[in-house]
Amino acid sequence: MINWDDLKYCLALDRHGSMVNAAKSVRANVATVSRRIEHITNDIGETLFIRHGQEWKTTGVGVELVELATEIEARLNALELVHNEPLSDQSVIRLSVSLTIMQTFMKNFSAYRAEQNQLFNVDLTIHDRSLAYSETDVAVRYTRPEQGNYICAKIGGVEIGPYISATSEAFPKDWLEIDYDGLNFHPKNFGFTMPDIPKLRIEGLNLAAQSLTEGNFLGFFPTKFADQIPALRRADNVGKTERLDIWMVYHQTRKLDPLVRAAVEIIMGSFHTNSCKELTA
Repeated sequence: MINWDDLKYCLALDRHGSMVNAAKSVRANVATVSRRIEHITNDIGETLFIRHGQEWKTTGVGVELVELATEIEARLNALELVHNEPLSDQSVIRLSVSLTIMQTFMKNFSAYRAEQNQLFNVDLTIHDRSLAYSETDVAVRYTRPEQGNYICAKIGGVEIGPYISATSEAFPKDWLEIDYDGLNFHPKNFGFTMPDIPKLRIEGLNLAAQSLTEGNFLGFFPTKFADQIPALRRADNVGKTERLDIWMVYHQTRKLDPLVRAAVEIIMGSFHTNSCKELTA
């Protein structure tokens, strides 16, 4: 049976990449981390981590398990919220979420808030506001800060694939670039021969999808988003994709802040995944 005591060791190894650093983060020794991960691997019957050089990488099943562990961790943290500090209807929670993440994963945001009967207010922006200066409470992005006193939790991932217009009669000669927090995809990475510079660069998935349907371009979209749009189709039969991790970030000094706790709960509630539901069933 999967339990949190084992899951937290998987989460530590995924976040830190090495047994030594994972052990330090949970204040245990390497043997304990290795034994706990072996225990949960045997329970599931699938390989969760594969070693590449000095770094451990999650397998497909490992990714699903880490997403589940992240959600459990966030909810356990939320339960620590001091009950004598309730948020009033005058409270404002500030969230900074990358545009393409919002368009892919947060379509049920309003429905989730209504379901939870949340009285407080939310300031949701796509702009990259400062966490250090409390311009935002929690940020959700494709990259984690390399410096600073931040808590970073990987809450999921997105598969990016090549798409063209479903009505294209000739394969495109040009491509458009979509901004993913500065992480870019080039046609040559997917085996397509095209100019080095994109004909068009766009922020946001909706406008990019419209541009593909109205013009003959190649574009790189989250499969979760583009597979739902009849006007788009995969640009190849191989189904090759590249993965982007999604990170939830907030400042260490605000770990016990009721606003941050509520923000974490909103994000995790909006990011329910089918994989998490399957593992908890």
